[in-house]
Amino acid sequence: MPKSKPSARAIKKTKSQPPRKAVSKKKVGAPVPKKPSKQNYTEEYADYLERYELYGEGRPRLSPAEFDRLDEEILDLLALETEQGVLSDDQIVRLQELEFLLLDSE
Repeated sequence: MPKSKPSARAIKKTKSQPPRKAVSKKKVGAPVPKKPSKQNYTEEYADYLERYELYGEGRPRLSPAEFDRLDEEILDLLALETEQGVLSDDQIVRLQELEFLLLDSE
């Protein structure tokens, strides 16, 4: 029986080929969310982002501007509490809301 020639397919498999590149399964045109760069943030906001990653489920993620505004508000309330000794009921509720949003237990 004569020897048969190897098929083209068998020859292709034996040749060394570069590994295939992984093909992304993302939908074409779908926006890719950008991970925020912590380099441009204040230390306080970067700390907030770390707390948010750990404990932020069910809470809105604040922008740097929102965070700064609410952080100033909570500091004002805490200063007022220190001066007066006691906050009004409305101020206490607002303080609790700010603590929830800022993920701040103090």
